Amino acid sequence: MYLYNVSIIIEDSIHQEIVEWTQDLVNEYSEDKISLLKMLHSPHEGQTYCLQVVVSSEEEVERIKVQIVQKLQDYIAEHHMEKAFLFDSIMQYISHN
Repeated sequence: MYLYNVSIIIEDSIHQEIVEWTQDLVNEYSEDKISLLKMLHSPHEGQTYCLQVVVSSEEEVERIKVQIVQKLQDYIAEHHMEKAFLFDSIMQYISHN
């Protein structure tokens, strides 16, 4: 199992607009059970949010990158260049045994 995380750092002045747009996007792909979280006590200026989804393969991560993350990147580039950016990470679950 893998946890795919996309962190979005957003200037205060536009964060609500991007969050609402991201919520609408996530709702289009509700079968993926993507969670939208707000990072508390972020070390960054502005607001930090995370999209997270648990998947069973790296191929599913690639699909989410194409279907969801690319749309988010395109939206930010078109409407809020240099006011928001994102970075992603893929983590693999490790057995505790």
